[in-house]
Amino acid sequence: MSIEKIVQDTIKNSISDFFEGKDVKVEHVLDLIFPRERRIRSLIGGLETSLGTRLWEPLAKAFAHEGGFEVLSEKTYNEQVPVIPEEVRNFIASFLDRKKNDPSLKIAGFESSLRKFIEDKKITATANQKMPKGEGVDIWLKKDGVEYLIDIKTTQINAGSGPKFTTNILNWLAYQLLTDTKKQSRCILAFPFNPHTGKDFWAKEGGKASPLIPSEEALVADEFWDMLYGQENTTELIFKEFAKLGEKDFGSQFNGVFEPPAKYNPK
Repeated sequence: MSIEKIVQDTIKNSISDFFEGKDVKVEHVLDLIFPRERRIRSLIGGLETSLGTRLWEPLAKAFAHEGGFEVLSEKTYNEQVPVIPEEVRNFIASFLDRKKNDPSLKIAGFESSLRKFIEDKKITATANQKMPKGEGVDIWLKKDGVEYLIDIKTTQINAGSGPKFTTNILNWLAYQLLTDTKKQSRCILAFPFNPHTGKDFWAKEGGKASPLIPSEEALVADEFWDMLYGQENTTELIFKEFAKLGEKDFGSQFNGVFEPPAKYNPK
């Protein structure tokens, strides 16, 4: 199957599955004035929010498979990770403070120093736990002996999110090294596309992702997809398949979903 067909089928399935049996249950006073517009806003907003798990994650796994990665079960990973000992947590917090003051500090350097810290002090994890809420890995891959832990984020970053993103990555590295200090890992924050037409993504959003290093610890669009697929201009390939579905009027089959009930009856 061609990568183009994989992309188009994934897009079609993600949208179709979202609208299957979908209804807008939340009532609002504006339903009395803009019933159809309110319904469209609610449904499309929900679809946008769902794209991470319904579209971008399946696409990332498909691209990675085609690019020669072994696609592992992130659910299995997230279900059981080592409990981080207090001295390792203190080590993480110390590095995070320094990186917030100096974003040029590389997480790769932290990984090396944490590995040595754990080995020198002979630290071992005494228990496992489910990954804490909001910290989970979206994609888990392996290639050439390196494990890739990836979190796919919305392209509109909330202000001040960078330290939380960074903390998650530092914790992932701790989980990896507490499991086996010989593990080689790359942890990535990924943004699937650049929503700022004609403008540099990092110029617009980079400050919100700080102290992560753009294009190295956080990837956007081709930086991410090209890495997975091993070829260039992959974001354009994805967008072309969206355009083809638009030209085929794929969305018209869902017109009925946007029609409000015959009458709105406020309580």
